[in-house]
Amino acid sequence: MASSNHTRYVNVGKETTYGTSAAATATGEIESESFSNNYDIAKRSDMNYYGSAKTVVGRQSAEGSLTLPLQPDKFLCNILMGIFGSHSNNGGSGPHTFTELAVSASTTLPSYTFRVGRDDKAHTFPGQVIESIAVSAAIGEYAMLTVNTVGAKQSGSTGTLATALTGYTGDAAHFSQAFVNFEQVATSSAFSKRVQSIDFEIRTNRDIDNSYALGSDTCERAPPITIREITGSITFDKALLTSESTEREPFFDELLGASTSSNASLFNPGSGVPALSVLFRAGTGDDIRFDFFKIQYEMPETSVSGRDSQTMTVNFHGLFDLGDANAMAKCIVTSTNELSNSDTF
Repeated sequence: MASSNHTRYVNVGKETTYGTSAAATATGEIESESFSNNYDIAKRSDMNYYGSAKTVVGRQSAEGSLTLPLQPDKFLCNILMGIFGSHSNNGGSGPHTFTELAVSASTTLPSYTFRVGRDDKAHTFPGQVIESIAVSAAIGEYAMLTVNTVGAKQSGSTGTLATALTGYTGDAAHFSQAFVNFEQVATSSAFSKRVQSIDFEIRTNRDIDNSYALGSDTCERAPPITIREITGSITFDKALLTSESTEREPFFDELLGASTSSNASLFNPGSGVPALSVLFRAGTGDDIRFDFFKIQYEMPETSVSGRDSQTMTVNFHGLFDLGDANAMAKCIVTSTNELSNSDTF
């Protein structure tokens, strides 16, 4: 997105103090957005009347949903920081690596202010935390990112539109530059030739009820994480009956025997090697790579209809690797476009 005047946009800024509006530091190339303010209605009853005669606005909160192409820009990096919690730029030499914060009583992921332009006015949503991200890639399409947020209520009133937005000037990743590999890092030369589509979701399962306190009608603290969940689905171009390549795809007979004590459907290579690695390339030097260290596959789904080609779909769950990785996942971003190696998030 080059510098321009826009009437529809989504800007994001990382907050220093939860719920205190932060200046915008990045803008996204958004396909669609849905931010809304919500509140409960508290009613009181009186035995002299059939219905409630008095009410008050109860708890207030806001939530948002964004859909956008997957590209290595500052907007994405803010979202990744919000879902993972830890960032390293390797001392300013890059790349940008996002990893999970260690679990402790004080573990808190960043909060953000989202400013949404809607034709005539700008709407400000402070105190938003990243509830989930979902990534999808399929033949013939751009790779897409869906982001869901939750947090404090919308700021008091609408404001004037931003007059100048600057952002990523390259293109997003698409299907011919999406590479999936198993039990080794995905690269543009080492990837499975059998995958037709992949989607995965990382959820933080925020407890918004725990963010309220007496004396206020909105969130007073960032809704805490309860449990991190990773789920996904992969569709292959055929029913893989045996291991057919060095890419180590999960195959039907192997997963069929998952009920044995060896648990053949659990992939955990160890030594920090990912069980599933997905690379998205938006251009030369513009990469986004997700690594998942321990994967539990479900039983494959496969069927035939007439003479249509047979495919195989496998759902999976990301687990915590107690070994060298000491994590469920990480994401590595490199870019020669909007990002610099010295950027911090």
